Amino acid sequence: MLLAKLLETIAAHVELLDEAARRGVDWGDTLSLYAVLHALQVHTQAVIDYLLRTCSLLGASVETPLACVQALQQRGLLEGGEADMLRRLIRFRNIVLHQYGSIDVERVKRVLEGRGYRDAALVVRRIHEMLREKGIEDP
Repeated sequence: MLLAKLLETIAAHVELLDEAARRGVDWGDTLSLYAVLHALQVHTQAVIDYLLRTCSLLGASVETPLACVQALQQRGLLEGGEADMLRRLIRFRNIVLHQYGSIDVERVKRVLEGRGYRDAALVVRRIHEMLREKGIEDP
């Protein structure tokens, strides 16, 4: 149940971020910047929560999201490029969460324009299918 809910949250925030990219963002407007940051943060946190729950279901005892990515890669659920992308996503989220006063607007702009958040959603969806194929269900 939790994994399905997290997938919904991820998908909803992909739509929000796509809409922001379509409309265009006034990067000089603090409210607009914070709206994008919040959507990115919620999206990223849902991805992290999905990964951590998956590690738990697989019996991987990990202390951090980065360790979880490594565990999933070792178990064959993530390829090298996917793991690298998720590590960047986790690090970006840590910066957003802990350094609001020093946000690099150009970096946020590149994230939105590059639409890497869509790649993360695709990876999570693929993991979900792999879990289903292995008969691993979230109670």
